[in-house]
Amino acid sequence: MSHQHTFVWRKREFRVFVTNAYYANRDEYDSAGQQQPYTFEQYVNKNLSMLKHEFKQHRKNTTV
Repeated sequence: MSHQHTFVWRKREFRVFVTNAYYANRDEYDSAGQQQPYTFEQYVNKNLSMLKHEFKQHRKNTTV
């Protein structure tokens, strides 16, 4: 039995978390009447350490 699929979920879960954070950030710019100054890739590259930290806290808070 192969367990290659075991670690794929965490990568996808982090990707979803980052995507949601990007769109939340974009919505903040929209609500202020501004256009977001960077693309998804730029956002991730600029904020990767912060996103990892927030993701760890998110997982800790949602895991029982």
